[in-house]
Amino acid sequence: MKGIVLSFSRPKRFTGLNRKISVPDFRYIIKRYGVKLLFTLMILLGMILGALYARSAQSEALNSLDFLFTTNLEARLSQSAIGTFCACFASDFIFLISIYLFGTAPWGLPFQFAAVMFKGFGTGITAAYLFITHGLSGAGFYLLVLLPGTFLFCIALAIFSSYAFEFSKRIFLFTVGKSAPLSSLREGFLHLSSKLLTAMIFTFASALLDTLLWSLFAGAFKF
Repeated sequence: MKGIVLSFSRPKRFTGLNRKISVPDFRYIIKRYGVKLLFTLMILLGMILGALYARSAQSEALNSLDFLFTTNLEARLSQSAIGTFCACFASDFIFLISIYLFGTAPWGLPFQFAAVMFKGFGTGITAAYLFITHGLSGAGFYLLVLLPGTFLFCIALAIFSSYAFEFSKRIFLFTVGKSAPLSSLREGFLHLSSKLLTAMIFTFASALLDTLLWSLFAGAFKF
């Protein structure tokens, strides 16, 4: 009987799953992913503020933001596939290149947070606008057509913003400090530029995904 009880004991390989996160583990997570998590929180905060703003915004104000966000659904639905791709890629490219330029300046740190939060703000406006104006049909349209590409780009934006943040911080510390940086600023600039190329690939894929979903499913929704 004792052997039977022991044979049904919990396997050792699962004991590590219940181990609590210690303080060193938490510090490692913050050190490794803290900046990326911070920019992700900026996007989420912007989404909340955008959703609150959409409840009281006028239609003229929302339509004026259509170049950066999808707030004029009628105009977007009348576009061709090429027009949809160009609109999606152009709006995301503006945010990406803004983060890149701010990342190359010592004073760019607060503007990086503002740009990322503004992207989240527009995302929240779009989601809330569709739900308020078109109800469940608008919510379904956002989840099926707009959300996949937006989610992909926001991930790329948060990750790239963390690299731009680190390089901008290095330039700032070099500007105000008296000691030379531990590594070459030229190498850091080339590294940031390579990350921009990677982010551009994700931006292209995001715009392509948006165009594909618009072409396949936009016509199924009647607004």
